[in-house]
Amino acid sequence: MLAGQSTDLEIAERWTLERCISYALENNISVRKTRLQADAEAATLLQAKSSWLPSLSASASISGNNSRAYDNTGGQFTSGMQTGINSEMPIYQGGIISNQIEASRLELQKAFLNTEEAGNDIVISVTQAWMNLLFARENYLYYKESEATSLGALNRTKSLFELGSVTRQDVAEMQAQYASDRYSLVTSHNELDIRLTSLKTLLDIPYNESFSPLWPARIPEPAGELPLFSEIAGDVLKARPEIENSLLSEQVAALDLDNAKAGYLPKVSLSASASSSFSEINEGSFSNQMNDRFAQNIGLSVSIPLFSRNENRVNVTRSRINFQQARLEINNVRNQLLQTVEQLYVDALAQQSRYEAARDKADAARLSYQLRQEQFELGMLNAIALRQSRDELLNAEAELIQSRYAALLYQKMLDFYRGKPITFED
Repeated sequence: MLAGQSTDLEIAERWTLERCISYALENNISVRKTRLQADAEAATLLQAKSSWLPSLSASASISGNNSRAYDNTGGQFTSGMQTGINSEMPIYQGGIISNQIEASRLELQKAFLNTEEAGNDIVISVTQAWMNLLFARENYLYYKESEATSLGALNRTKSLFELGSVTRQDVAEMQAQYASDRYSLVTSHNELDIRLTSLKTLLDIPYNESFSPLWPARIPEPAGELPLFSEIAGDVLKARPEIENSLLSEQVAALDLDNAKAGYLPKVSLSASASSSFSEINEGSFSNQMNDRFAQNIGLSVSIPLFSRNENRVNVTRSRINFQQARLEINNVRNQLLQTVEQLYVDALAQQSRYEAARDKADAARLSYQLRQEQFELGMLNAIALRQSRDELLNAEAELIQSRYAALLYQKMLDFYRGKPITFED
């Protein structure tokens, strides 16, 4: 195997953006917390459904008694035993139990949506960190190439100096240019290490585990034209879980209001019990007494609220306020979401325009440098002017790289808000 080549196993172990996102969704602490909350809501739903079931409890007690005889001549210790089974089942609760079951079902759906929202947040964070890493890598590769080019130019200038075609000042300028490019290369390499560490930290990968990205074969160009904002906004309102979550919150608040109003309604429940007892004071064996004293009871109870010291009235008022707040929150969530997307849209348009302008600027700077380099080779231009032209090219190329990744990032984020997966495939 040639040096620099990678085996299929090595490639498979490297990290792509898709693998980073999948790993973060599986291991991120915030996402895992929301999953646990969903498990808790599932347990709450089971508890709510079980409210219709009858309760069943058993009891048993042993007692002892010591008392004086009627003539105060002495005391007598006696023991006894009581056992029983009790059951109670709700018949009518004013709709409270049904409302609680439905509210718990909605809360479970909200918990799933909360997990999706947390996942979306981590996807955005990982994508931004990944794009910053790709930008830092391309920046490093560019300065690496510039440093090599600068070294070649320095060697050619030294050769021209030996032939008497250029002055010592020209050589000094080329040496200064090479030193500057060398410094930029070191700085860009440090920035690449920082971005790599930032992504690894975001993924919560232990420091002692290796992290080697699999760089994309190519980076797509930013889209030339974006859809209308109205089209993007429509897609966002359909795709984002925040909207559905706020609608479910309104439904939960409505059910809570119904439960508060049910406080004015009567409640009916059915109860049943069976019991028996034994005492040494009474005649008969244990089995005979337990059999003779075995009693059963069944009852139907109705509770009608007459005056609750304004408790029901206050509960209804609070629940109605919560319902109104939930309705307002729907508009608030919708407006905040659209404001976020609109800002992304404006930034995407601005970065696209910046990228196109930077591309034209870099093309012009590249052509200008090529012409001046030819003039320098012919002795028609000194090294100072050539270095100025190269600085202009370096700045233009650096701005082009930065604007390209910025435009691509905002467009990818817009696509993600619209419900499209983030990928680097064209």
